[in-house]
Amino acid sequence: MDYLFETKSGPASVFVSGGSVRVRFGTKSFLFKLENLIKEEISSTNTNSLQSVTMLDGSILNYLKVRNEIFLHWKGETWSGKLTERLYEGGGQTSPEIKSPMPGKVVQISTSVGQEHKPGETLLILEAMKMENAVKAPYACRVEEIRKAQGELVQQDEVLIILHRIEPEKT
Repeated sequence: MDYLFETKSGPASVFVSGGSVRVRFGTKSFLFKLENLIKEEISSTNTNSLQSVTMLDGSILNYLKVRNEIFLHWKGETWSGKLTERLYEGGGQTSPEIKSPMPGKVVQISTSVGQEHKPGETLLILEAMKMENAVKAPYACRVEEIRKAQGELVQQDEVLIILHRIEPEKT
């Protein structure tokens, strides 16, 4: 799991994978092997309650997540950060064709021909294996053509919508 935070001293990234945690502050990176640090974990079922981790040296790391903020207290120091919004993963897409990422059924079309969208705005909802997936605009665009109707079944990589990129105005 990868978390992005905005802290007082700048952006930070925390990547949790198996038995290790990597923390990045700007160009600095720290790797912690959990099996070398953690003695036991005391967890709670309530998502907004204080949770603790007892380290091998006897110190206790307390953490609390409230909505989009996390608070950490360890060895007399306290840190806090806010989760930042993730950038839309299709942001690097340049193709005017929006294709189905998987086989499924179009359950909702949230746009119409000629409508303009900002990056990350939902164009349609695709249902696959009883889960709804939002298909979003990868860049500022105007809808040129809608190739599928609500209720239609689609295959993976089938063209759903054709877009026209809107270039930002230069001043």
